[in-house]
Amino acid sequence: MTTDRWRAENLPVNLITGMLGAGKTTLIRQLLGHAADERWAVLVNEFGEVGLDGDWLAASGAQVREVAGGCMGCTAAVALRVTLNRLIRETRPTRLLIEPSGLGHPAELLRLLRDPVYQGVLDLGATLCLIDPRRLGDARFAQSPLWLQQLACADVLVGTRADCWDAAAEQHWRALCARRPQLPAVCSAHGELDAAWLAAPRRPAASAPVFTLSAPLTRWDACGWQLPSGWQVTETALRRWLASFSWERIKGELAAVGCAGWRLDAVAGEITLLPLEYRPASRIQVIVSGTCDWPARQQALLACGGGGR
Repeated sequence: MTTDRWRAENLPVNLITGMLGAGKTTLIRQLLGHAADERWAVLVNEFGEVGLDGDWLAASGAQVREVAGGCMGCTAAVALRVTLNRLIRETRPTRLLIEPSGLGHPAELLRLLRDPVYQGVLDLGATLCLIDPRRLGDARFAQSPLWLQQLACADVLVGTRADCWDAAAEQHWRALCARRPQLPAVCSAHGELDAAWLAAPRRPAASAPVFTLSAPLTRWDACGWQLPSGWQVTETALRRWLASFSWERIKGELAAVGCAGWRLDAVAGEITLLPLEYRPASRIQVIVSGTCDWPARQQALLACGGGGR
């Protein structure tokens, strides 16, 4: 009788960071297309309790695990260790991508991954920091302590949604690159990125910045709902609901009247509805700044829809 004593050795690991709506999940899905015959795995941190990104990434064929609720570098650190160890043991990946929440603290997560228990197990590679420069014109975003920490921890800057930039976004991107001339920078359109950037040089841990949050953090709140079977909504009613309150980030899959359904992706007032080829089990995740009357928002959403045929 033999015992399987397999143990990961120097498993390449990359963090893909970025604020809410930076395009992390879209870019990771594209990177997974480069896996070929390799076994890539993804560890995803959802700020709320209704997971969506994990399912979307798993549809690409990768082994995916989720850590839900809070930042996996701090409040969910114990869950991270358990999930990370199980993911490595069960899937034996040849590369691991970690997508922290856009509201997470990458400095804490990097310290956790450098823990002596992972020495020789994980080979921590470049941290890619994604930014849609169209948002840099918003002082609330540009001065966010979370964004500044993500920037401080970056090894590579990735300007996302370059296919949507205007002259102002181009200027913001050039100014950002000029302020960080020591960092490699690359533009990404339609979520495309050469996987070779995962092997970009990483700053030694000893030279990484010690970052403390010098300003109070914005209070964020999140809530998600699984909607009743048979519930479906029109585009007009959905957009009316979205316009009825202030939100920062919304993701969901919703059954629709007149078509199978939509994937909803909304950030900073920009709403994208992508048609689905299948009728989904409707679910939605909402993140707001400050507080929200969640029961009222849920009831209003339910009232927008109707029973299916």
